[in-house]
Amino acid sequence: MKSRRRILCVFPRYARSFGTLHHAYPLMPRVRAFMPPQGLLLIAASIPPEWEVRFVDENMAPARPEDFAWADAVFVTGMHVQCDCTNDVNERAHALGKVTVLGGPSVSASPEWYPDFDILHIGELGDATRALYAHLDETVERPGQQLRFTTADRTLLTDFPTPAYHLTDIKQYFLASVQFSSGCPYRCEFCDIPELYGRNPRLKTPEQVCRELDAIVAAGPPGAIYFVDDNFIGNQKAALDLLPHLVEWQRRNGYRVRFACEATLNIAQNRKVLELMREAFFHTIFVGIETPDPEALHGMVKDQNLRLPILEAVAILNSYGMEVVSGIIMGLDQDTERTADDILAFIEAAKIPMLTINLLYALPKTPLWRRLEKEGRILSNG
Repeated sequence: MKSRRRILCVFPRYARSFGTLHHAYPLMPRVRAFMPPQGLLLIAASIPPEWEVRFVDENMAPARPEDFAWADAVFVTGMHVQCDCTNDVNERAHALGKVTVLGGPSVSASPEWYPDFDILHIGELGDATRALYAHLDETVERPGQQLRFTTADRTLLTDFPTPAYHLTDIKQYFLASVQFSSGCPYRCEFCDIPELYGRNPRLKTPEQVCRELDAIVAAGPPGAIYFVDDNFIGNQKAALDLLPHLVEWQRRNGYRVRFACEATLNIAQNRKVLELMREAFFHTIFVGIETPDPEALHGMVKDQNLRLPILEAVAILNSYGMEVVSGIIMGLDQDTERTADDILAFIEAAKIPMLTINLLYALPKTPLWRRLEKEGRILSNG
């Protein structure tokens, strides 16, 4: 790069919610935010080494005017739930004349929600990222109209740099985060993961994951590390290849941290995976049960939850020492007046200690959105 730039990476606030466990932070004096933003820390690590980088997580403290004043460009990322706060960061940066760049899952799915950002990065790390850096190397003036850089050639996960964990204080997060794979083979009607990241999970090497775990511990250490993979067993053979490395990593490090992950309920059928997860000290697994109603699961194309009786699958996971945390969705077309009572009865029978119970929301770029749009059931924000 011929220019020296200063990049401010800002992660917007989440709305306070049960899902991010804000209510529990006072019980843990050091904890100030839920989980470090894996995507933004990856981008921070990919920035040309000649450039300076600052990172601000606004879930801990807002970016200061002097942070914006320092920067040549402001990088922002976020999910749909952070849309309003994302746009607020943009306004504050523009007030000081700074060029703004937005990437991540929300803008990749719904770029039309962000008309005021100067530059949009659509898609994952790849050729669009390199083109963005080349553009900023030439100029950091705000463009006359919005520019878009769209990834056509994604960087292999094996070529990902270690996320810039050193820019964070891991101890101040409820959970640390690491990624092994991206994508999920299933086609649940409400989920946008297959369309954003593909159905054939792409993978890092086990050695690469262990290096990232070392970097997390060096920046922390945390109490627990969450694998943010869309589905930890999206590629079951790859999970089996990884787990012995995690067991050995834990042995070398004295089992100082606990692991957690997200997976589909059919993980209960793979006893070898569960044995290795227990040995690697996985203590919590988030499972999208969604509903105990088989008809509704079939309607949302989540038949993988029906390969074992749900209560039996939960009991199997518990028997391997793992606490099950689950998501439940209400507002499905198959719901009836009995649904709430059926869910309460299921919760009592499953003995799941923590659930997130959400209303169905049609995300853009999902089969659910397209079906409801075809049926005339999507209401305009206008």
